[in-house]
Amino acid sequence: MLDFHPLRLEDLPRLRPFFGYSRSRICDTTPGTVFIWRDMYKTEWAIYSGSLYFKVNYPGLGPTFTLPLGGGRPEHFREIAGYCCRRDMPISFYPVPKDELEELQAFFPASTAVGERDNFDYLYRAEDLKYFRGKKLSGQRNHVNKFLKTYGSWTFRPMTQEDIPGVKTFLDSYAQRWSKGAATFHEDITKTHEILDNFSAYDLLGGVLMVEDRIVGFSLGEVIGDTLFTHIEKADRDYEGCYQMLVAQFAQQFAGEGISFINREDDTGDMGLRTSKLSYHPISLLEKYTVTVDEPCNFCEL
Repeated sequence: MLDFHPLRLEDLPRLRPFFGYSRSRICDTTPGTVFIWRDMYKTEWAIYSGSLYFKVNYPGLGPTFTLPLGGGRPEHFREIAGYCCRRDMPISFYPVPKDELEELQAFFPASTAVGERDNFDYLYRAEDLKYFRGKKLSGQRNHVNKFLKTYGSWTFRPMTQEDIPGVKTFLDSYAQRWSKGAATFHEDITKTHEILDNFSAYDLLGGVLMVEDRIVGFSLGEVIGDTLFTHIEKADRDYEGCYQMLVAQFAQQFAGEGISFINREDDTGDMGLRTSKLSYHPISLLEKYTVTVDEPCNFCEL
């Protein structure tokens, strides 16, 4: 029987191995994404019969289940149906990747699936973001060349514990200059500070871009399977080409052998962000669906 607990940072070491069972390249099945947004979405977790379950409270959806990590889907679906039946609540799954939708709806034939474009992840070829080769990426390559021509004394290096104070100062300056009213912006800044304050616990890949002795950008991400996920990316827009340079250097540094793809997450419906992410020419938009089931008791074993 599922017994959920509030997700806390100290749970990360115990839960990290389960993320290796992810069946998709969406960002929502990475430790970084789950833990960064755990407080905003009131994430809870349970381990049952060797599988990890998450229950998340997304705005507008109420209690929602992600697809469990580890084990087989039929037993997962029955456990979640039983949990909801005992509480007289409908079942909602989110996010459901497109390639798992058919299996889920075969088990729950009366379910409804709705996709939301704002939540689709942008997936790129790692080689495309490393070097911006070819005509379609000439604009990004031109920005990098402008950066190289303008700022001759630059460096990019993996982030170390010694870099943390300077990166936190840069982050505070970034937040003051580019503050948005959205709650997600402020949560992003807060949790980025948490990552930096608990750098070894999160165990993310970090990179710092500098011009002379000044930090002008940094990125944080992680590798799951054949994909590098970029969770956090901040740059000083006063330095022309800074973002493009950061994207390329992060990819060159961390998308090594066996890493074929880079996931740069969704655009949340922000049209400026959407234009920017499309300009890097993704090879795919990873579709995500909300699936609702109105009669959970029809599918459970009490």
